[in-house]
Amino acid sequence: MQENNSTPQTWAVDRSGDSGFDCAQNPQTWIDKGFKTPFLFIDASTGSSGARATGQFKGYVGHRIKQYDGSRPSGLWGKWNWDGQTLVAEVEPLGYFSLFVYIKGAQVGISPSILQLLAEGADPSPDEIALAVFHRIGNFVGNDTPFKYIKVLPPNGQLVWRDGKHQIKGGAVVPKVSSLSRAQAVEAFVEVPRATIRRFVQSWEGPIALPLTGGRDSRHVLLEMAHQGRKPDTCVTFHHGGKALNAEVQAARAIAERVGVRHVILGNPRKRLRDSLRALLMTQLCSDEHAQMVPMHDYFSGSGTAAIDGIGGDILTNPDDWAAEFKERANQNDYEGIAKRMVEGHSRVISRPGHLGGAGAVFSSDLHDAAIERIAKAIQVFDAAPDPYQAFWFYNRTRREISFTATAVMGGAEMVFCPYLDPEFVELGLSLDWSVTRDQKLHDDAIFSAYPGFSDIPFSSGFVSQPLARFRPSRVTNMLDTLRVGLMTSPDKKIKGLQNVFKPTPIWRGPSDTYRMHHDFVMQMDQSEARRLLELGMNLSDTAPKGENVVSNVHLGH
Repeated sequence: MQENNSTPQTWAVDRSGDSGFDCAQNPQTWIDKGFKTPFLFIDASTGSSGARATGQFKGYVGHRIKQYDGSRPSGLWGKWNWDGQTLVAEVEPLGYFSLFVYIKGAQVGISPSILQLLAEGADPSPDEIALAVFHRIGNFVGNDTPFKYIKVLPPNGQLVWRDGKHQIKGGAVVPKVSSLSRAQAVEAFVEVPRATIRRFVQSWEGPIALPLTGGRDSRHVLLEMAHQGRKPDTCVTFHHGGKALNAEVQAARAIAERVGVRHVILGNPRKRLRDSLRALLMTQLCSDEHAQMVPMHDYFSGSGTAAIDGIGGDILTNPDDWAAEFKERANQNDYEGIAKRMVEGHSRVISRPGHLGGAGAVFSSDLHDAAIERIAKAIQVFDAAPDPYQAFWFYNRTRREISFTATAVMGGAEMVFCPYLDPEFVELGLSLDWSVTRDQKLHDDAIFSAYPGFSDIPFSSGFVSQPLARFRPSRVTNMLDTLRVGLMTSPDKKIKGLQNVFKPTPIWRGPSDTYRMHHDFVMQMDQSEARRLLELGMNLSDTAPKGENVVSNVHLGH
C-alpha cells in the first residue's frame, strides 16, 4: 500500500529539443520555497501494510546539460524515481549537486533540502565529529552533514533502496598524472574551456548574465565569450560599499568596459545578520559562507536568465599558497600534518587577536583530535592523485561548500552553466604534474596568451579600494535589523536572542554569529524546528527585493 499526500510530479522538462539542455521545470520552486521543496519520504516499518510514501515519487532538480559524446549528462542535478518497490536516486558525475539522503532502519528520504527531510520526520541526531570538522575548517568533508543519518550522494553517486535495504555506489575519480608540458598545459587551458563555452553559447538562445569578479575565472569566461562573438547580456558584481567601489568592482568594471558589455553593480548596503541567516538556511546548514552573495541570489531568483559560474577554475588551475608545503607533507604521508595546518589557518582567519582556537574551541573543544583524524582520512583518499591536497580541496571544500554558489545562490536562474566543471577540464586540471602548476601562474599565462589585448588590465590586486565614509546611515538600520533577526533565531528565548547580538566572543562578529546560529539550530533541531526554519527562509526571501531592484548602479560600457 502506498500513500502520496501530494500529486506525483515529473520535474524534468526537455526545454529546447536537441539543444543539449534538460532543465528542471521552474527550478526556483525548490529554492526558498519552504514546504514546496520536492522530496520523497518512505517508511517501510509499517509491517504487512507495505511502505508508506509521501512526496514526489519521481523528482528531478537542478540543471542538466547533455554531453556531446553521449556520456552521462553534466551540469548540476539530482534525480530519483520510486516505482512502489524500488527507489533509485542519482547525481551528476562530480557530485556537486547536494542531493541529501536520509537512511535509518526502514526509513529513507530524498530531497535537495535537509530541512525538508527533517520536517518530514527524519531523525535529527547530530553527527558530533562532522560538526567538529565544520567548526575547524568551515565545511563538511566526504559526504557528511550536521546530522548523523543524513548524507549527500557521492560523486557519480547512485542509491538503490528496496525492502528496507540500500546500496550506495560512486566516488571521486582521481586521474593519473599526465605528461603535458607547461606549454601544452597553457594551450589546453585555453582550448578546453573554449570548446565547452562554444557548445554552450551555440545551444543557449536565451539571455546570459555573468557574475564578474576581479579574478581570473570569470574574466576568462567573459573574454572567451567576446572572442566567440556572443558577449553576455549583462555582467554583474556585488559589493556592500555603496558608491565607494572596492578593488574587486573596479577590476570588474575595467574589463567589462573594455569588452563593451553592460555591467551592473549590486552595491546597496546590506543587513548583515539577516544575510547570514538566509545563507545558513539556503545552504541547508552545510556552509559558513555565502552571506556576502545573498544580493546575487536575489538578483537571479526567478529570472529567465542563464547564469555562468566560474566555480572550480581556481583550484583546477593554480594551487594556493599552502600547496607547496602540503605537497611535501603528502609525499611523506603526513596527512595529519596537513589537517592540522588547515585548521590553524582557518582559526587565524576567524579568531580575534589572542584567541587561537577558532570556532572549535568554543563549540567542540573535546573533539579536536577526532576532527583532525576525520580531515586527515578525507585527504588521504586522494593519495594517488598528482597533488592530493588539490584533489581533496576540489572534492571537499569546492564540492561541499563553494558549490552552493551554483546550486543555491544562482539556483533560481533558468540555467546555471559551470564551464570549469566540464568533465574534460576537470580531468585536465587534476591530472597535471605538480611542476606544471606550482608557480600559481598557469591560468594567468593562459589568459594572457589567448587575449593579449587585455593583458594591461590588472586583476583586483592591482586596484585600491575606495575608502568608506565614516558616517553611514545604513549602520543604524543594520543594527535595528540585527535586533529583529536576533528575535527570529530564538523566538522562544527572546532575551537570549537579544543577548547573543551583543555578547562578547573570541571570534570575529560575522563568523561568530554564523557559528552560533548554526550550533543553536542543530542542537535544538526537531520536526517543528525544521518546519519553522523552512517557513522562515521562505518569508525572508519573499520580503527581499529581487532582480533589478537589487541593482545600485548600471554601467553600459562602450
